[in-house]
Amino acid sequence: MKRDTFLWGGSTSAFQYEGGGKQSQKGKSLYDVKEEKTGITYSIASDFYGHYKEDIRLMAEMGFNSFRMSIAWTRIYPTGMEDAPNLEGINFYLNVFKELKKYQIEPVVTLFHWDMPQAIIERYNGFQSRETIDLFKKYCATCFDYFGEYVKHWLTLNENNLSLLMPSMFLKQSISSQDKDFEQVRWDCYYHSILCHFEAVKLCHEMLPEAQIGSMLASAFAYPLTPKPADIEATQKHNRDTMWKDLDILTTGTIDRRFMKELELRKVQLSITDEDKQLMHHPLSKIDFISFSYYFSLCIQDSESEQTTNAETMQMIYQGYYNPYLERTTFGWQIDSRGLRIFMNELYDRYKLPVMIVENGCGVESDVLTTDKKVHDDYRIDYLRAHIEEVVKTRVEGVPVMGYLPWGCIDLYSASGNRNKRYGFVFVDFDNDLSRYKKDSFYWYKKVIETNGRELS
Repeated sequence: MKRDTFLWGGSTSAFQYEGGGKQSQKGKSLYDVKEEKTGITYSIASDFYGHYKEDIRLMAEMGFNSFRMSIAWTRIYPTGMEDAPNLEGINFYLNVFKELKKYQIEPVVTLFHWDMPQAIIERYNGFQSRETIDLFKKYCATCFDYFGEYVKHWLTLNENNLSLLMPSMFLKQSISSQDKDFEQVRWDCYYHSILCHFEAVKLCHEMLPEAQIGSMLASAFAYPLTPKPADIEATQKHNRDTMWKDLDILTTGTIDRRFMKELELRKVQLSITDEDKQLMHHPLSKIDFISFSYYFSLCIQDSESEQTTNAETMQMIYQGYYNPYLERTTFGWQIDSRGLRIFMNELYDRYKLPVMIVENGCGVESDVLTTDKKVHDDYRIDYLRAHIEEVVKTRVEGVPVMGYLPWGCIDLYSASGNRNKRYGFVFVDFDNDLSRYKKDSFYWYKKVIETNGRELS
């Protein structure tokens, strides 16, 4: 692997890592409202806002040449609906990008990582309204205008293929499958969100012709639990419903006949305008690469067949099963490093686009800061070593893998607000001034990057 063509780094998101929620005139996102209800301090998190110079210096010491982060929409437009952007928020990100450039670290920027402005939720019910598309487009244009000089790799919407599984996420009031308009609402929200994606891609290519922009997929990759044809068919359907349908639309601009037939059976009517079709099929609306998160694989069993004995259900939104041939982390996520290579080959076989790993990692609650301020995390090193080995093999086989940016490179909050589930190479002491301490994995990953993936022991 050539070092200068491969991105080594790590990943974070604004609402889980950035903090500074009461600074630079930032507005309220849905996570600020969650904080008011739960007391989970998303507004502080790991306080990258106050520690960005220290954190970027640590990334540089590890040898990062890339860093995935997201921009908080509410730091640019506090309600999402202002006529002019918030210059204090813009200046914060400009300072971050300049600091990254100082160390020759390439930012990989996610435009939307779930922190919807609360005002848009209240007024427009999130993505259910078409008005949100125009607001998102304005926000993207502002980001491209102010930050395009520094950012050459953009991602549109984080793990948007999950939106049909979590339809209430950006709604003012939750809906369930018991509601009569459930199917219509969740499909409207999903459809408008993919229009936001296409608007962002087209605009990026128009405004920043030298930049690249890609989608961001949550891997839900599954194997059949048994060789029974019914299990194989159920697995194909699972992979299609959770991933391939979404990517098929994003890569072709077309909702195929089978998809439309499914909507007809669900009595869903999408309002697809001629302007929508023009946008989705426009040459500038084509993504340049596919980025994705990968933490585990799962197994699928046909729900109508006799259940296999000893099939233990995974506690995941996918309603899958544990693979009896795989070990698990202490958090219960099964470890399947070879599955990463299988998945990347499947992605490339289907879409013939470069791929980028922007989330992978070992999240555990067992990291312990010793009295001499060390964290001995051999389990994390073992997990990452196995996965990086498969990345190297995948590249050798000819799949264009652009980079490896594992999740939570400096400890952050989980999406649910759990700050004890740690992924990072750097320990954040949330109880003592948010001090930073290097874990054993910090020095190991530094050697991995220094040798461009050749030294993994």
